[in-house]
Amino acid sequence: MINGMHLTPIGDSNVLLEPGEGLDPSNTDDYMDMVARFMQQHRIRRLIYDLGNVRMIDQVYYAWLVKLHSLCKVSSVEMVAVNITPAAAFSLSMIIDGRPPFACKLDVDRARGLT
Repeated sequence: MINGMHLTPIGDSNVLLEPGEGLDPSNTDDYMDMVARFMQQHRIRRLIYDLGNVRMIDQVYYAWLVKLHSLCKVSSVEMVAVNITPAAAFSLSMIIDGRPPFACKLDVDRARGLT
């Protein structure tokens, strides 16, 4: 476990990232290194980011998601955000004009292509 987030391999080269209360999206450099090493060690092809416990996505949190997506992209890992709450989706829509660079799916099963 990385401080502030939980990374769980869920099979088929997928990992589930669950952010915790201790996640500081304004201080991402340490997270990037640890996530990159984890993805390499586990040969991850898809990172599924569970936003179910994120109440609001502000500029700082969105910048963290975009930076994480960039890390995934250079590592040939797909990033998919899932379980976005209506409040988080609304706050996200207030700060971006277009689509986010990462994919969004309803839940983990859909992100994995199981449904």
